[in-house]
Amino acid sequence: MKKVAILVSALALGVSQPALAQEPAPDFSALTTAMGEMFKAEPLTAEQQARVPQAEEVVAQLFPAGTYRKMMDQMVGPMMDGIMGSIQNVPLADLARLGGVDESALAAMGDAKLGELSAILDPAYEERNRIMGQVSVDMVTRLMDRIEPGYRAGLARAYASRFTAAELSDLKQFFATPTGSRYAAESMLIYADPQVMSAMNEMMPAMFEMMPGMME
Repeated sequence: MKKVAILVSALALGVSQPALAQEPAPDFSALTTAMGEMFKAEPLTAEQQARVPQAEEVVAQLFPAGTYRKMMDQMVGPMMDGIMGSIQNVPLADLARLGGVDESALAAMGDAKLGELSAILDPAYEERNRIMGQVSVDMVTRLMDRIEPGYRAGLARAYASRFTAAELSDLKQFFATPTGSRYAAESMLIYADPQVMSAMNEMMPAMFEMMPGMME
């Protein structure tokens, strides 16, 4: 979920700057190679490998096909709206201060917001960002559809390595109960619940508060 949030945040920052859309597409091959080498899993032992079919049954209940798409529907759209709203409400003086503008010049900026400047320089920015935001959400959703089978396979290997055969059997029996079935169906989707995502509202103010120290 953290990776999804980071990806969405990066997309939101990108759509807030229409000028970037005019630049040639960058070559991410080196970055892709580096990221591919970042996480290396140890091969499963023979005993763990033997538990994979049992773990797959558990994962099928916890993470059935289409779970990522449901999470995207609940999370990405509202997250994009929230991030874009936060970015457009950033005071220009705060951005200028991060860029090293003299304090005497900051006072002249008053309470002007980034969104106000955007409206002057690019009157169509709101409509453009709305369209680009929707395209970004659609692209992320398609990406999630593409990687979901591999993610589910990884979950099965993780469960096979972390739980014994007896524990996997207990989980399967629990998921067969009414409460267990309800829990299994909601266990991943709950991370996209508005109650959880609303806590993310603290991210942007905290990030901008830390930014001066990070710049130093």
